[in-house]
Amino acid sequence: MPKISGVINTRNEEQNIRFCLETLQWCDEIIIVDMESEDKTVEIAREYTDKIFNHPKILAFDIARKYAVEKATGDWILLIDADEMVPKSLALILKEIVSKNQVDIVEISFRHYIMGEWIRHSGWGYTPLPRFFKRGKIVFCETIHNYMKKTDNAITFRVEPQNENCLFHFNYIDSAHFIEKLNRYTSIEAFQFYKQQVRFSYCRLIKAAVGEFYSRFIKMRGYKDGFRGFALSLMMSFYRVLSYIKLWEKYQYKEEPVKEKYDKIKLELLKGWGKKGL
Repeated sequence: MPKISGVINTRNEEQNIRFCLETLQWCDEIIIVDMESEDKTVEIAREYTDKIFNHPKILAFDIARKYAVEKATGDWILLIDADEMVPKSLALILKEIVSKNQVDIVEISFRHYIMGEWIRHSGWGYTPLPRFFKRGKIVFCETIHNYMKKTDNAITFRVEPQNENCLFHFNYIDSAHFIEKLNRYTSIEAFQFYKQQVRFSYCRLIKAAVGEFYSRFIKMRGYKDGFRGFALSLMMSFYRVLSYIKLWEKYQYKEEPVKEKYDKIKLELLKGWGKKGL
């Protein structure tokens, strides 16, 4: 049998990592790439593997996956996050795929649990991603949310999301958790917009925000998820708003960062006091 590597990037995942690793013990090796965790993530991970590597903390968490995959020695790579779990039925399917050796990339769907419930619509339905693949059949790039590219002529197979044949993703715990991640990802997205020389405009901001809400709540039937669907659609609309606000800031303060501007004002205030004060 070809060798299978389970690969995880982590940062402060002590609440999740054990659950994830318990469902990876069928893999031939487990690779952990930790990004300066300040909790017990690494300590817990050592109970399951000695192949633990360090990576500098960066905002674009997804982009560090390339480094993690390069540390794996398996013929097949299972890419998984610490807040995800593999049900036994899915593991058996993946092992059977490896034994038959007829495909190069396997797309696996997800069950996303957000704000306490399994979300079936709002853009978080069965979202298939190429998370299981032969070494060298996926190329990694630096684009957030779109960091994996299939190589030419790679044969792809999609596991049908029936029964429990999905990765279980225990995503945002609550709205505060959502906003915490939103702040990080909008900063990365604004930086990428800026690098691509995307110009800020009121029109783009409004169009992106309205389009996001309409797409998730109406087209993707977020209304079927009840208030959660409404809240998620609204928060994702704000995600678009904040990305463009941060883009505006990059252009607005390109020549003089806010901190430097404030420091000048502070120094001018100090001059008014003179040397003797009152």
